[in-house]
Amino acid sequence: MSHDNGHDDSHDNGHDKDTAAGAREGLFDSVAGKAKEVAGAVTGKDELVEEGQLQQAAAQQRRSAVAEEALADAKRQAAADELRETNHEAAAEAEAVHDRADAAQRAVDRDRAQEHADAERIAAQQEAVGRRAAEQEADEVERRRERDAVALAEQATRTEQQAAADRARLEREAAVAEQEAARLRGQNRS
Repeated sequence: MSHDNGHDDSHDNGHDKDTAAGAREGLFDSVAGKAKEVAGAVTGKDELVEEGQLQQAAAQQRRSAVAEEALADAKRQAAADELRETNHEAAAEAEAVHDRADAAQRAVDRDRAQEHADAERIAAQQEAVGRRAAEQEADEVERRRERDAVALAEQATRTEQQAAADRARLEREAAVAEQEAARLRGQNRS
C-alpha cells in the first residue's frame, strides 16, 4: 500500500531490517561470547574466558547502539509526523480565517450598498442638513466595518505567521533528530 506522507516507506523497511539484523547479530555474539567464556572456564584457558567476555561486552555495546539508533529514528519520525499534522492544522485554520474574512468583507459590501441606498433615500426626504448628517452616519458605519474587516485580515496574517513559525520549529526539531540518527549510525559503523 502506498502512503503519500512525505517519506519513503521502502527506506524505513530496509532500515528496520538492518536494525533487526543488528539486534540478532548482537544476540548471537553475546551467546557465542558466553559459550567461549564457559568453555574457557571449563578447560582452564584464561585467554578463551577473556575473549568470551570481550565478545559479550562488544555484543552489549552493539545492542545498546541499535536501541539508541531505533529511539533516534522513532523521535525523527514523531517529529516529522507532528510537522505534517501542524501543517495540516495550520492550513485548515488559515483557510477558515480567510473564509471568515471573505464573508465579513461580503457582509461589509452588502451593508455598505444598503446603507448608501438608505442614505440616498433619507437624503431625498430631507433638506441639505439632513442629507449631510445621513451621509456622515453611513460613512462612519462604513469606516467601522472596514476597520472590522482589516482586523479580521490582520488576524489571518497572524495565524499564518504563527503557522510558519510552528512549521519552522518542527522542521528544526526533525533536522536535529535526523542528525542524531545519522550520528548514531556513524558510530555504529565505526
